[in-house]
Amino acid sequence: MGEDVDFAVGSLAARQAILGIDPRLILVVEVGSNPGVSQESAWELSGLRVVDTTASKRVVAFSDDPAMEKFKERLAEYANGVKEGQVSASYESFFDNIISVRPYDARDRVGIELAKVLAKANASEVLAIDVEVWYPGNVEIAKSWITDLREAIEASGNEVHDEFVSDSSGLALMRVSATAAIVKRILHVDLVARAEVLPGSLSVNTSASDLSAVDIADLPVPASDAPIIGMIDSGVNANHPLLRDCVVDAFSVSSWIADGADRHGHGTAVASLLLRGSLEGQIADNDWETPPCRVLSVRVLDEHNQISSFRLAEHEIADAAAALAARGVKVINLSLGDLNGMIVGNRVPSIAAMLDSLSRRLGVVFVVPTGTVAPREYAGTFDAALSADYPKRMLDSAATGLIDPAPAATALTVGALVPSPRALPLGTVPLGRPGWPAPFSRVGPGVGEAVKPELVAPAGTLAQDQESGALLEPNELKVAVADGRLDSSGLITYDFGSSLAAPLVSRIAAVILEKYPDASSNLIRSLILQSTSPAKNTLAVGEKGDTETALERKTRLLLGYGQASSLRSAESGLHDMVLIAEDEIVVDGVHLYAIPVPSAFFEHRRAVRGISICLSFDPPVRARRADYLSNKMNFELLRGIPARDVIDMLLAETRDSFGARVKIPNQRNLKLAEVSKQKRLEMVPSQTVRSWGTNQVGRRVWQTALPRFNDFPNDFLVAVQSQNRWAKTGFLQSYALTVRLWVDERLPPVYEEVRGRIQAAQARARGRARG
Repeated sequence: MGEDVDFAVGSLAARQAILGIDPRLILVVEVGSNPGVSQESAWELSGLRVVDTTASKRVVAFSDDPAMEKFKERLAEYANGVKEGQVSASYESFFDNIISVRPYDARDRVGIELAKVLAKANASEVLAIDVEVWYPGNVEIAKSWITDLREAIEASGNEVHDEFVSDSSGLALMRVSATAAIVKRILHVDLVARAEVLPGSLSVNTSASDLSAVDIADLPVPASDAPIIGMIDSGVNANHPLLRDCVVDAFSVSSWIADGADRHGHGTAVASLLLRGSLEGQIADNDWETPPCRVLSVRVLDEHNQISSFRLAEHEIADAAAALAARGVKVINLSLGDLNGMIVGNRVPSIAAMLDSLSRRLGVVFVVPTGTVAPREYAGTFDAALSADYPKRMLDSAATGLIDPAPAATALTVGALVPSPRALPLGTVPLGRPGWPAPFSRVGPGVGEAVKPELVAPAGTLAQDQESGALLEPNELKVAVADGRLDSSGLITYDFGSSLAAPLVSRIAAVILEKYPDASSNLIRSLILQSTSPAKNTLAVGEKGDTETALERKTRLLLGYGQASSLRSAESGLHDMVLIAEDEIVVDGVHLYAIPVPSAFFEHRRAVRGISICLSFDPPVRARRADYLSNKMNFELLRGIPARDVIDMLLAETRDSFGARVKIPNQRNLKLAEVSKQKRLEMVPSQTVRSWGTNQVGRRVWQTALPRFNDFPNDFLVAVQSQNRWAKTGFLQSYALTVRLWVDERLPPVYEEVRGRIQAAQARARGRARG
């Protein structure tokens, strides 16, 4: 290892300035499995600062001291072996976990598509690229680095079109036009983290259709005070009969787009689903629902469904989101995807990181699709088995991962479902069954194994010709949408794609805002999650020897927590009750909620009863940190344990910034892992699985009566815990918790009973406060 370090330092000393910018020492350090070595704090103590992690065994670090004196001093102490009185060498666990050290170079900076383009380009060919500059943790330094690089590029006769620096998301970006020769030199500039050619279309193109126009005049319109849902897309055709009197405004915040009118058709299609929901039944019956919301649209895409090659997508979307939030919007539908921004290892793509920052700063919910993938990219042979086993092929392929901004931690990411088909031509077989993931929907997980997508909605599927095996796109398997294309004479067309699933979830947000107009973004997300029904494990994705847990994980990668439904979003009924809490919790703190258990849960009768718990929070983020989220949160469901003991046990589970357990003794030496399954109630998915994300769902179902405890309270206890990663001591994290209790209709109602018990408990609490 010492030789590696000496080589890295020596190579820096021998290098010359590139484009007039002095070299800086940036290292790639490959590490083993010890999590403490990946923590930023451990590196900082050695004089190095972590700026990126691209996989679990790779850490990128740089030093403010080109000679790395402090690091080499510690390395020398380690190399001297065990000193007298020590049981191990100095810094042994740290250095034993390091596999190799090498300089960060052009191979690390070049994007996949850029590498292909450069291999074929002439030196004088002008390329349009996005350049990410390292973010050093200080916005002024980041801006100075951007300035250095801009001046160097312009001095070489090339052009910088746009710049974007965000302290809250830890990003520094540039959009550049430069010759291939200069691009190759940019790849050797140490300030540069990554460069990639511009993405193509940021959305799914609307397919052609020969469908005739239908009479959809005089449709019901939303109330004048209906919630407003924001859209960032290709604009909308506000005069389309499906959208007329439903659009508050359609505008642009960009100097390169004249107005908010849709000249492509994608935004109009998305808006029709957001306002009207599924159209097929309404068209057939000529019976139309009243839209639950109005639309405020910001256009960022041109007539080719692309963002200007002279503007960063991050800049356009950030400006659009700020404009929507300034007009009171709390939910923004963003049916876009960057095909060049696929999730890689533990790195969060730039648009996703920016959305997480904006979501927290603006207090908005972003609803985004997984992105769309063509089956040819993962399916291999289009054989007769494809229609049944494509989900397995999706899981086995490296080409089906989420694309930017789908990995955004706080966004609700929506996958596409296969809908119920209409009659198909003879010899045509649909891909998948109703409720399966659509064959073009991308799969999770998100960053750090977070559950992504969280939910799914119908968005069409494909078909296969039984004789030739060729894939087909029959209208019978697509989704009906408003036709907003300039060259079309029809009013309705048919299309498919994950971008059409997202507005169906944004529509559920509108239903929630109708009932709770003052809801926070965390509460909106939590209630949308409560609307999901778990996917049935009917997919042929298993391998020989797979456990039930493994099959559940595979299903979750495809379908998340399940299908969203506006009928379950925020409503309570006689046999179904939703409880809501919002609060702030200090990092490494614990909150405890007592939930009355309805008497129906103790009925000795074979009937189903259950509980679902949803937690949403919005932590600060840093795009290039090993720990992307500043803090994690989780919850536990317990019974029959005194509240004080629950708090003691959970505090004993707290970890410090190096990942080590903090020893907080409790009087009875209780351990959470030793609590019986009758008292620590397991939920699906497990706490370990769901706690990686900021949008969490846990469910528990009983087929028979819940046991009673004679010596302990029979209430449910929901314990919410925050665990620090890199937030400041004392940081308060806001969150929303929702709990749904339900029983089937063969059991006594639960709503009035639980409501009365909660009101009585609140009255007793007020009485104690007055006393």
